Amino acid sequence: MATKRSLSKNEADLILAWEWDKRRLVSLKDIIKRLRCSPGYAYKMAHVLQKKGWLQSIAKGHYLVIGAERGPKGVPEMNPYIVAPLLPKPYFIAYRAACAHHGLITQLPTAIHVAVPRQKPPLELMNVRFEFVALSKKRFFGFQEVTIMGELVNMSDVERSVLDAIDRPELVGGIEESAHALFSASKKLDQAKLLDYLKRYEDGGLARRLGYLCQVLKIQLSKDLTAHLRGQVTHNPALLGARARWGAEGERAREWNLIVNVPLQQLLGEVRIG
Repeated sequence: MATKRSLSKNEADLILAWEWDKRRLVSLKDIIKRLRCSPGYAYKMAHVLQKKGWLQSIAKGHYLVIGAERGPKGVPEMNPYIVAPLLPKPYFIAYRAACAHHGLITQLPTAIHVAVPRQKPPLELMNVRFEFVALSKKRFFGFQEVTIMGELVNMSDVERSVLDAIDRPELVGGIEESAHALFSASKKLDQAKLLDYLKRYEDGGLARRLGYLCQVLKIQLSKDLTAHLRGQVTHNPALLGARARWGAEGERAREWNLIVNVPLQQLLGEVRIG
């Protein structure tokens, strides 16, 4: 990237207009519309502005504006969530990234998992890998708009993030991270909302794992939530941890008909139960 960020008349017209409109993301179509030019000229203009340090390519035909506030050397934006407008709609950020946002776990995500209605291939945007997880229509709930470093994104709420962590431990770093997330969230969980979400999940294995983990972590549950969790126990045993990682052997928690195939010390990790 060039350190001298000079601008021709047409280039200045573009950059000043985008800065006035507070545009962060632009496309080739925006250049064509502004300059009333051909696609070929728009591509050439974008290429020149990249070389001069005013644009950063983040996807085919899409660019991040590196405005004057980024300094004479045009320091690039480091917030990956600035690309949220390019994510397929509808969507919400989930799993490890959501748990980290809510302060439930300390491990930062190596990839950002995005819940969508239909499966899509991964995207590399701003050197960050976005991986998409397809969810059925009945499971597309429990998220809200939040602000991260000045950017608005859709993010699963605390209750949904906890259930997702227990439902898909491999997407948050393992069942031990799921336990950590549940323990961290225990004092701020809306148990009525959690119960509503569980009923919408319709997953007995998830309910039993949640019940067992709350018991081990000494988390007090409401009567309604406890009754629902116990009502999900069936004759067929469920596994606590993923079979591929932990195998299928372990003591049986009879109250939950759950095979505890994860050593308690590893399950609790750094959790300190008072």
